Amino acid sequence: MQNTSKKFSLTQFKLFLDILVLILFVAINIPGTTGIPNHEWISFIFALPFLIHLTLNWKWIVSVFSRLFQKLPGETRFNQIWDSVLFLLMIFVSFSGAVLSESVLPALGIHLEIDPFWRTLHTGMANLLMLMFGVHLTMHWKWIVSNFRRYVLQAS
Repeated sequence: MQNTSKKFSLTQFKLFLDILVLILFVAINIPGTTGIPNHEWISFIFALPFLIHLTLNWKWIVSVFSRLFQKLPGETRFNQIWDSVLFLLMIFVSFSGAVLSESVLPALGIHLEIDPFWRTLHTGMANLLMLMFGVHLTMHWKWIVSNFRRYVLQAS
């Protein structure tokens, strides 16, 4: 008897994880639609798939950064710098968002005085993060499209 089940590859997992990250990222960036409490909870939930995304791409990250002072192709160097700034911005937006928490932290018994400075900074940096995330998607668009065609469109 022939086994007709297909294995779920790491590439498939990464694709579906990245689709989840994108959906959560979009949901986070429309707090006017989701409401602030959902915005905050989705932001905290977003952390897990985002960290898994980083972990699954860790080999590439280490590989590129181990060649930090060596000659790299322009696209790889740009990607390295862009993704580094994107990561730092993600940390900053997450931190400033946590400082502004009106729902999640109070639900955990943590109450902070909300300073308007943090709200202004959080909003501005979040807008920049959206633009940078769009460029990140564009840089990886070939991989996304080819794997989407392979694992989603051809699978149906």
